[in-house]
Amino acid sequence: MTVMTARLLSLICIALFATAFAQAQGDPHPELTAKANALTKSGNQKMRDGDLDGAIADYNEVIEIDKVFPDYVQSGTYLNRGLAFQKKGDLDAALADFNKAIKLSSSNVYAYQNRAGLHEKRKEVDEAIADYSKAIKLTSKFPFAYRGRGMLLLAQGKDTEAEADFAKYLQLYPDGKDALEKQIEEVKQKRVAKP
Repeated sequence: MTVMTARLLSLICIALFATAFAQAQGDPHPELTAKANALTKSGNQKMRDGDLDGAIADYNEVIEIDKVFPDYVQSGTYLNRGLAFQKKGDLDAALADFNKAIKLSSSNVYAYQNRAGLHEKRKEVDEAIADYSKAIKLTSKFPFAYRGRGMLLLAQGKDTEAEADFAKYLQLYPDGKDALEKQIEEVKQKRVAKP
């Protein structure tokens, strides 16, 4: 499973979570919930299709609607929009949205995971490791945080710590073995190539 596939799965999970929340609570705003869900699905599809501006526009509308819902529901929309901004290359806007998602729901493991990936892109290794660690602390059953942190530790020459993370990743996601081995080899070759 690629990181992008994992992120798209997280978008779907967030949309399903919002729907489940509304149903469990005896939704006091069924029309708004239906509109927000439709816009979220539309935004997710637009992101998959590469229409990032269209996705961001849909998520902007959902953010306005979401104000009547609890913070943890709102958090998912900021996460979605942050992913669209990141994919578009607007890393500052993406970081702001991931930060807002975390502020709204400090237990949103996907927000920490995605912010960690963003920190990696920005070459902010310590921040990325901290966010992967927070994601792991929130749920020890989230394999991709172990892989991400392990890769960063390996790049720093912290092989023993990295190997522990890779072992946990493979315990949780054995299908990722071949891809992990390839990534490990790439990181090791980069380490050797550095002067």
